[in-house]
This record gives sequence, structure tokens and C-alpha cells, in this order.
Amino acid sequence: MTSQSNLYKFNDIYDKTHLDLLKYVIIKCHNVSDTNDIIQETYLELWNIINKKKLNNNNIKSYLISIANNKIKKHYTLLQKIRTISIYEKNDKDMELIDLLEDKINIENFVIQKDNWLTIWKYIKSKKNQDIPKVFYLYYVLELSIKEISKELKKSESYIKNLIYRTLKELQEKFGKGGYS
Repeated sequence: MTSQSNLYKFNDIYDKTHLDLLKYVIIKCHNVSDTNDIIQETYLELWNIINKKKLNNNNIKSYLISIANNKIKKHYTLLQKIRTISIYEKNDKDMELIDLLEDKINIENFVIQKDNWLTIWKYIKSKKNQDIPKVFYLYYVLELSIKEISKELKKSESYIKNLIYRTLKELQEKFGKGGYS
């Protein structure tokens, strides 16, 4: 009976915290591909804790974030951090790239077919600048505003806009409007 009540408690906590924890982990990870592993490890540790001791539901989200934070720190060694430093911070003239781009993309017309989504998402995740998949996930899946993403990632709004528009243009060129080019 205890196992069943633990499962119920775990599922309840998961349902209430998953989106917030996912958002936190995406923002904090150096590579978006690591997100699922860290989320899984975090909830596995929570499951083990629930089965070992009585867990207080107060501040459970904060508790999970601290577990996730420890998992992230453990996941990334110093060597890994050095390998994933972005080389796309600023251009050589310290100008915002968004001001240099022409906006010829009609986002409403840029519809991604469901069967192409996995290929496109895999392509986005493979980008050297791991801010790109973070921004895309936060913007298109979690539906955060550019301002919210900017605040969470501690980057300028123009940098976020630049990533979105430049990547959309690149996706249109690579995959075309009607499929693969």
C-alpha cells in the first residue's frame, strides 16, 4: 500500500513541477541534448527519496530545483564547460546583429510539417551555439516571450531575436517551405 501511495505522491509532484523544472534545466544546461538525462536523474532521485523517507510538500519545487542543480553540476565537468563555450557572443564591431539583418521572413507562412519536426529539431540541437535550441524550445514550445527568455538566459532581447530570425532564415533555406531542399 505504501508503494501505491508513493507512486500517487510522485505523480502528483511530477504533474505540478515538470514544466517549471524543464524550463530551469533548459536554461541552465550547456547543451540542450543533456536536458532529458538531467530531468530523468532528478526525478529518479526524487523517487528514491520518497521511498526512503516522508517528504514535506512545502517548497517541493525549490527542492527539485536544488536536486537538478546538483545534477547539472555533476554532469558538467570543467573540461565539458570549456568545450561548450559559445563563440557567438558578439561580432567584432560590438554591434547587435539584429540591426544588420533584413526582416524578409514571414513567420506565419513558415509552417513546419509534423513529419519534418524531428529532423529540424535534431538539426537545431546540433548547432554549435547551444543558445539556439534553448531559445527555440523556450519560445516555440514553452511559449515564453522574447523578453522572458532574455531575462532567463541573461542575454539581450536583440540577441534572442537575432537567434530566432537568423535560424528561421537558415531553416527556410535548408528545409524550404514545402519540405526538404
